[in-house]
Amino acid sequence: MTAAEVIESHRRVQTCMRGGGFDLEWTEENTYEVTASDGSELTKDVDAALEQLRLACLDRWDHSITYLFTETRRNPEKQDDAKITAACLRKSGLVGADYTERRWRSENDTGSFSFDEYDPAAVQCRLDPLGLWRQG
Repeated sequence: MTAAEVIESHRRVQTCMRGGGFDLEWTEENTYEVTASDGSELTKDVDAALEQLRLACLDRWDHSITYLFTETRRNPEKQDDAKITAACLRKSGLVGADYTERRWRSENDTGSFSFDEYDPAAVQCRLDPLGLWRQG
């Protein structure tokens, strides 16, 4: 998966969404935000149509391209995710030296972390635990 392939996939998803009345903007982290093209507020009435369109556009034009690119970029040697993430969290000082890979797996499974998962250092460890591409 190359950066050019991801860029082309993102362009096609944006075009597809725009055709349905929504603007989709990608971030450097390969997440995105959606707004109504006409600037109107997204409401519950719009959510179902938006979700259907979003899934159709992603299925047709992305189909895991972004996921595969992101995972390869963040962990190109396919190291154990718990090991590299726990090490990153320890190095950042968010957790103590006794924080284990097993504890990270348990917390990750439940989505309940013993540290502030929105702290910039935690975001860095989630997105780029090896410090290969993102300057957090």
